[in-house]
Amino acid sequence: MGVAACTSHTADQRWSTNDLSAFDLIADPVWLVDLQTGRALWANAAACALWGARSAGDLAASGGGLPDAVRQRLSEYARRLATGERIGECWTVAAGDTQTVLSCDCSGLHLTDGRLAMLVHGRPLSANAAPPSPDMRLSRMVEHLPMAAAYVEGERIFINQAAERLTGYRQEDLPSMDAWFAVAYPGRDHEVRLRYDAARLAEASVLTELQITCKDGSRRWIRFFAYLTQGGEVWLMEDVTDHRATLEALHHDRAVLQSLINSMPDFVFFKDRDGNYLNYNHAALDYIGWMPKPDRPLRDLDMVDAETAGRRREADLRTMREGMTRGEEWFIYPDGRRRLMETVKTACRDPNGTILGVVGISRDITDRRRMEEMLRRSEAEKDHLANHDPLTGLPNRRLFFARTDGALDHARRIGQPLALLFIDLDGFKPVNDRFGHDAGDQVLRVTAERLTGCLRSSDLVARIGGDEFTVLLEGAGSVADVERIAGKLIHALSAEITLGRRTLSVGASIGIALFPRDADDAQDLLKAADDALYQAKHAGRGRFVVCDARPA
Repeated sequence: MGVAACTSHTADQRWSTNDLSAFDLIADPVWLVDLQTGRALWANAAACALWGARSAGDLAASGGGLPDAVRQRLSEYARRLATGERIGECWTVAAGDTQTVLSCDCSGLHLTDGRLAMLVHGRPLSANAAPPSPDMRLSRMVEHLPMAAAYVEGERIFINQAAERLTGYRQEDLPSMDAWFAVAYPGRDHEVRLRYDAARLAEASVLTELQITCKDGSRRWIRFFAYLTQGGEVWLMEDVTDHRATLEALHHDRAVLQSLINSMPDFVFFKDRDGNYLNYNHAALDYIGWMPKPDRPLRDLDMVDAETAGRRREADLRTMREGMTRGEEWFIYPDGRRRLMETVKTACRDPNGTILGVVGISRDITDRRRMEEMLRRSEAEKDHLANHDPLTGLPNRRLFFARTDGALDHARRIGQPLALLFIDLDGFKPVNDRFGHDAGDQVLRVTAERLTGCLRSSDLVARIGGDEFTVLLEGAGSVADVERIAGKLIHALSAEITLGRRTLSVGASIGIALFPRDADDAQDLLKAADDALYQAKHAGRGRFVVCDARPA
């Protein structure tokens, strides 16, 4: 077994090529292979020397590192290594003009970018491979290493000065391996020793992280790389206490953040650039209605129809282009609830500015929108009440003057005549006195209906007080046309009105004023029509009178 065995102790670790520097000390070829392309991602000095390459980059460029038979089975290797299996095979590799047989020990490494790569430790079996020098003194090499290291021979352990500084123990404190396990792992020495002996028996190199107790009583996390050689064992030790503390703090902060996000009633989510949901909170699960499988990314198409999923994808793409978007959408929950959601999306970038995906928050605004609609209706109702007669629904005096001012401005611009009819009911007071105000109100409502029924929808009909009504005719035409309309109104208003079992009759008198002949503004035009109405009343009621023209 070789260095590939070390990865089984750090299955959750994500590796970069910088983490493999310890393998440079190994005399055998060790290299890392991209399982998608078959190219070398990293190689130690022995591997580069085997193929005559100056670096892993040169090795990758030359296509070296794998026999063709292995390249053709990369997908099989990827499948087996993904399950944690280690593969042991003999490969014949081309090294210059010679063929070298390597006993290869392969295991999977998860890289920091998420890819699965294959770590290969090849032991030369042919005569072409240079054998390790018998004169190599591992203990002397360990002694002069700048990093903390130890050399183990049988049951004796030798640590260098860097290891003494790291642990606080001196060489005389460690007469045997049992002494090391007793002081470094108090209370756990038997357990750790059993694990060590198992690896030793299997001739397996090990890469693991253990917490040791130093001589001053402090506890430090140490990353051990233990490599088994023919002459003994070499341990390389790296203090990763601060690194682990940082990771634990990050994990804690992330857990706190996730807890805060989960406590939010809003739908919070993160999508990658391809539209896969990588994270979401508990509120999102309420909308989804089922627990997605960890090994299958959740997509919008899993929750909504293709058309809605397409709209969401377009919004995601626009967010990544523009930085932020806002939109509204009706969400339909599994139990049939329909909720209006406002979704704000922002583009998520890494420190280099590269877009990673989209962060979104969807907030339920159903109740808020309902309240806004109620307020709008309330404002509209208040506006209507302020400008309309509550009994007949006609515009009141305030709205009459506002619209008349506007009509006059328009008539001035286009040079169009305009007529104002001032109407007063004849015989209305006796109806109120004899039959009561309810009957009088009904007469007023019938009068309003008859007026609007006789006129165009563009004509303005208003009740300006009591039994007084006004009619504004835009584009009235000639005086004769206005008189014909006035006669039509008097006839309609004089028809009998049935109230229950009673039949009532009222009449109407009308005063007519013309713009611009009789007045220039709304107030003066109404006064001119009022004067003409007075003349109609004085002449015997049930008739109309046109205002006398102003002196030129």
